[in-house]
Amino acid sequence: MRVHFSSALPCALRLGGAPAGMCGEAEKFADLPDGEEILVEFLPADGNYFPLSFIWNGEFLAHPPAGVECCLYDCGADVRAFRFTPRSLSLRVLAQTRAAGMLLTAFDCGGPRLCAEGSRFFSCDLPPGDIELGEERIGGERFARALCRGGRTDRLLLLSPDGEPAFDGDADRYECGSLLRVRTRLFDLCGHTLARTFRARGGKLHETERELTIREEFSPDAVDERRLPFALFETIAAGDDPSPYLAPALAERANQLRAYLGDFCAVRPPKEIFYRVHGEINAAGLVYRRTENAYDMRFFLAETEGNKVINVRPIE
Repeated sequence: MRVHFSSALPCALRLGGAPAGMCGEAEKFADLPDGEEILVEFLPADGNYFPLSFIWNGEFLAHPPAGVECCLYDCGADVRAFRFTPRSLSLRVLAQTRAAGMLLTAFDCGGPRLCAEGSRFFSCDLPPGDIELGEERIGGERFARALCRGGRTDRLLLLSPDGEPAFDGDADRYECGSLLRVRTRLFDLCGHTLARTFRARGGKLHETERELTIREEFSPDAVDERRLPFALFETIAAGDDPSPYLAPALAERANQLRAYLGDFCAVRPPKEIFYRVHGEINAAGLVYRRTENAYDMRFFLAETEGNKVINVRPIE
């Protein structure tokens, strides 16, 4: 099996005790024997972090180690080490405030985290970047807010006064008042932007409206035929209407197509090993969550005619 390794930090990679090169955001691949146990070691170039190691075997996906995510497919796997343990046990406070009857503390101990102390205790990881803590009022109700800036989009986390997450997601823009309104770019081929509206009730936020738009200059009729499957599947993943990409006979069964594909969470282009195994076919990989940090990817072929999709079938 061909396994692609990547890491949030530049690392030396060792497989079975033997050096296998360097990896980071740029991947390193290795062909591992099926059914054998292999010791995988990520050795950070930054000596302030401990190495991360685990045994790769057939049970890996059932219990992926902490700090590692894996996506398995018929001809390979992608393994990413995304969190390393610091050698120092020191804790650095990044921000602290009182909001919605809780004490909010953002701190760094091998990575940013948030804890909220009130009627109950809540804690979660945060993305790297600037962190703003405060309070928001939505429909007259109070919510503690953590806003994380620095990625390609911001992450907004809202907690009710009892410490329960009410909203946790990406937010390019948001506004509070009688309602919560959030706008988020989806960074897909079509340039989707998702606008959602929420009403507060009893410390929870209930979605009342949802609107998807594509970028102004994008036209479904002008999509290159090689990119058409990705536009179709990303549109379905976003929850938008796939009909503009479908031939009339298939457009009539758009809802059946959604059910047929199932609940996938991402669309990825195949790796080089896919074409070695299956040949030069225009397929896309649909990613399905199996468990925490473990995913499966299935490949689907979208057959086209006249720049419209006439059939969708899995690649076996």
